[in-house]
Amino acid sequence: MYIELDKKRGKALYLQLYEAISEDIIMGRLRNGVRLPSRRDLANQLSVSQNTVDGAYKMLLDTGYVISVPRQGYIVSFKASVYDRDIPWEINAPEEVVFSPNGIDISHINRASYAKLLKDTAYNDDIFSYVDKSGEIALRSAISKYLYSFRGIKCSPDRIIVGAGAEYLLSSLAVLFPPDISIIMENPCDTHFYRGLAAYRNRVITLPLNIDEFDMDALYSSDGKILFIEPDARFPRSSSLNEKMRQEILDWANAENGRYIIENCCDSEIQWDLHKTIHSMDNNNKVIYLGSFSRSFCPAVKTSYMVLPPDLLALWKRGHVYYYALTSKTEQLALAEFINKGYFTKHYKAMRKTYKEKRMYLTECLTNAFGDNFILRGISGSTYISAEVSSMTADEIKKAARLNGVKLLSMNSYNINKDTYPIDNDRLVIGFGDLTREKINLGARLIQIK
Repeated sequence: MYIELDKKRGKALYLQLYEAISEDIIMGRLRNGVRLPSRRDLANQLSVSQNTVDGAYKMLLDTGYVISVPRQGYIVSFKASVYDRDIPWEINAPEEVVFSPNGIDISHINRASYAKLLKDTAYNDDIFSYVDKSGEIALRSAISKYLYSFRGIKCSPDRIIVGAGAEYLLSSLAVLFPPDISIIMENPCDTHFYRGLAAYRNRVITLPLNIDEFDMDALYSSDGKILFIEPDARFPRSSSLNEKMRQEILDWANAENGRYIIENCCDSEIQWDLHKTIHSMDNNNKVIYLGSFSRSFCPAVKTSYMVLPPDLLALWKRGHVYYYALTSKTEQLALAEFINKGYFTKHYKAMRKTYKEKRMYLTECLTNAFGDNFILRGISGSTYISAEVSSMTADEIKKAARLNGVKLLSMNSYNINKDTYPIDNDRLVIGFGDLTREKINLGARLIQIK
């Protein structure tokens, strides 16, 4: 395994190592079942610390490229050919059924209408000019009107920044804050966002392990200034914050100058029980609202957006003179028309119904499989559920499932400190978004098989 790390590159060495190994796995240079070198051997080979190798291996484990086998080490667990595309393991994995919380059902997309909009856009002379740095004004205007009608958010188009994915927007946002400003996240959390933020100069701190109520005492005790929160689902808990708790979090931000809230609502369109956004409750410009069309429409549309408070917008414009949205002009203009003509609203309302029906069917199948031992946790509607089986631990179920060709995750899969502080009462995180009813039923029956 040949790997080169550049200490002058400005990116953490463990991230460089993670990217190099994951690329080798995706491209088929490291085949499924291959054992990775021990941490000590690879550290010696690359002249880095074992902590660097450990950090990369843990990321590979978190993102599913490898599995950890006692007395054997880390084994590649990702079926790929030389020509495979870079598809995250959560969607495609060696197992027959993958209960991924990231799966999105694309079978109901109005392809004809979207294709026509793309075709019509191609005849627009404006698409051949330079792209607007912050995103096309047509798209930002459409988003502005949509946000007001959908969630009561009042914002002018100039406060909206468009970007090629939520991770891209977050990374460019993080560098605006001084290095001594810490970003706060719940634990467990969405590890993709955590790793993305941790890769930059800001320190990311996590609140103590908590899979139930949001811990306000821990928030006030932390020395962080910026809270990243997903109030509509608190991924991976599938548990939304009520309006009272949202106000308490907003009160925390208002209690001290320099505090902000990043409100991640990338999943909100496909949830059927929504409260007020923290942004719409905010009167002091303390909230950054983050949204995305990758979840609400389709993963191929890597277009996300954020709404910035006026002071941060001014800071953004000074600090990102050379920023570009990195989303094609054609896609942006077509998406603007998709919103303006009502296709987007019609789509996500239909998908809410689809996901709600799948959730009910998954719950029914798991209840049939485990009877009264199956306990559904969390009430937030999305593309996954949180659950327990009282007769078995989450780890026992995951191992049994894998032997029967089923991929399952649990809260510990998203625990940043799981090796040091594992979750005692671990819960399963079972996704169903991209699965058919047949696959859901098959997966539930395979999990039951001992």
